[in-house]
Amino acid sequence: MRGHSDDLARAESDLASLALTLQERTDAVFRSIENVLRDIVGKIPQASLKADEFEAFAGSKATKSLLAEAAQSLPQIIRINLINTRGRVAGSSIPGPISNSVYLRDTSYYRALSTDPSLLLYLSEPIKIEATGKRVLSLARKINDADGNFLGIIAATIDQHSLEKIYLDHLRTHSMAITLYRRDGIILAHSPADAKALGRKVWLPNTPLQRMIAKNTPTLIRDVSWLDARERLIALHPLANYPSGIAVSRTVAELMAGRRFEARVVRFMAFFIDVMIDAASLLGIKQVRTGLLRAASESYLSRHDMLTKLPNRQFFVDELKRTFQASQKSSSNFALHLLDLAKFKDINDNHGHAAGDEIVKAVARRLRERLRKSDFISRIGGDEFAIIQRPIKGQQQAVDLVRAVQAALKVPCTVANTEIEVGISIGVALSSPSIKTSNEIMRSADIALYEAKSDPDNAYRLYDASMKDSRAERRELEGALKSALDSKEFELFYQPILDLATNQIWGCEALVRWKHPTKGMVSPQNFIPAAEDSGLIGPLGDWVLEEACSTAMTWTLPLKVAVNLSPVQFKRRDVFASVTKALNASGLPAHRLVLELTESVKLTEEATATLKQLKALGVSISLDDFGTGYASMSYLRSFPFDKIKIDQSFVRGMLGSADSSAIIKATISLANDLKMSTTAEGVETEEQLNALRLAGATQAQGYLIAKPMPREAFAAFMTETQGSYKASENVHPLA
Repeated sequence: MRGHSDDLARAESDLASLALTLQERTDAVFRSIENVLRDIVGKIPQASLKADEFEAFAGSKATKSLLAEAAQSLPQIIRINLINTRGRVAGSSIPGPISNSVYLRDTSYYRALSTDPSLLLYLSEPIKIEATGKRVLSLARKINDADGNFLGIIAATIDQHSLEKIYLDHLRTHSMAITLYRRDGIILAHSPADAKALGRKVWLPNTPLQRMIAKNTPTLIRDVSWLDARERLIALHPLANYPSGIAVSRTVAELMAGRRFEARVVRFMAFFIDVMIDAASLLGIKQVRTGLLRAASESYLSRHDMLTKLPNRQFFVDELKRTFQASQKSSSNFALHLLDLAKFKDINDNHGHAAGDEIVKAVARRLRERLRKSDFISRIGGDEFAIIQRPIKGQQQAVDLVRAVQAALKVPCTVANTEIEVGISIGVALSSPSIKTSNEIMRSADIALYEAKSDPDNAYRLYDASMKDSRAERRELEGALKSALDSKEFELFYQPILDLATNQIWGCEALVRWKHPTKGMVSPQNFIPAAEDSGLIGPLGDWVLEEACSTAMTWTLPLKVAVNLSPVQFKRRDVFASVTKALNASGLPAHRLVLELTESVKLTEEATATLKQLKALGVSISLDDFGTGYASMSYLRSFPFDKIKIDQSFVRGMLGSADSSAIIKATISLANDLKMSTTAEGVETEEQLNALRLAGATQAQGYLIAKPMPREAFAAFMTETQGSYKASENVHPLA
């Protein structure tokens, strides 16, 4: 049945591609019409943006000429009307004078735009003009006065047939249908023409089609159409800028016609093979049937993935070699796509491996649906797939497939009644004369995939010769890290933290810096992940603890010092042993050390026990970057932290964002109720500092107080600021 599966996948891919094409064309038509309306509104003089002046402007000969010229600029526009606040047509593109008795108060666009202050644009349902027999729909735009109040409406009447003609030109099979629907389900246009469908809803209540349209995302579904009571495969694609979408469908019966013929052929071939095997048995050839079946089974199992039934990695490697050789002989081009599911480990951890398997099968099915019969797809790893797209005419065809795949995965996968979002990263390499082997194109696609995975905002990368293998740079960085500790290339910087109740320096946060002998200062964002991946975060973390504690003992004031703990360090290291060693070696009292950890540290029973040991020792525990993850509240319930650090993203947005301000106030209130202190990070202005004081924050940290500085500079800073910032030996009641 593989041939039919390929044909079905090809048909589904064709429907999805056509829906995308028609979505873009329809969106372009509406955008052109809206631009005409915008241009007219832009030409209304400022003085006419008042009710009495607007009437005079709309009814003038100059405006009639303007409207007539605008209406003639696009073939889809029948006329353009200017409508006042009372619903009367005050100006129109149609020839001749306008009667004062023409009102459009009963139109859906007038009712919507005149009563909903937030609504600026409206697409109406189709109606039939009795005088001409034409069916039309309207795109209407609100006009506001100089003070932002409702002044009137400009509406373009659109020839519905002009839209249906676009769709009619794309009908490819006997059962295909193309529908333009509004987001509430109202049918605006339909090809082949069906007058009874217009103005009615495309779906019946409580059907898959209704639910999928409500999601407003591109998708493929099967549902029974009320138009012809036939089960259809339907590709949905919402318009990008307007509250409507395109549905392209074919009947399942038409798609299955080939399968019925194929099934008859397969049954005949099976009968023929059975006859041959039975004949061989009669002739005394033993175990022929068993041997044939075992050989076929072993061959299949060795070359296919049992979960998805896709070709496996070995099959893919062989196929890539054949494709590469054929491409060189025929001078044809192909594209190699490597795909990797995003955060698949989290799916397994949070939902179980059985759910992970269901996700892999669903993704495999959706990928297969987007391919042509000539393309090849394989599962080459746990959450990794490869697609050989062949042949292709150019780069754009490869990009089109990427977008089709991304669209296919926008709809969440449903596993055990739970919707799970699935992201994907894609690396693409195109065959070219400069690529000499199949291994080389594989390496190019792999480099592109790694680049795509490193940038969550751009989920695919197209390989080009200038693209470097950043993993090689990472390996070089890891190699340099190994000698950096011995060479004493690391240094701690200290950023002061201000107590807002006493206006005194409470302490500081120790931040590790790496001064590379040739590259200069290397960002922690680069070397900390490398240290975590290489396992060097353990010894580096120990050094940071020891250096911070010994430095704190040199200060003349008993300030506190905060040290960050890496999740990997916490998982792989005996943190309690590391902390006690640092405290004992330096002589620092435990109450002067604060350990900061983020939600990425999983609070297992073992981890919680370690934290309780540290608290019993006198060390304070702080929850860093509060509010940026998904587990903050459960974290606070799992362990009695001493402090919450409010992430700088909320502090920076607190003056301009009511949401950020509300989150900060709620966090501070929550911390107070839980007997925890709060430190607001990223404070850069006096206005932010004052707002935090009023909100009740305990401490502030940021460039306004001081930037991170080396050990000697921090000591000098404390000496210089003792007059204005005097550190208190009394611990804050919530510190």
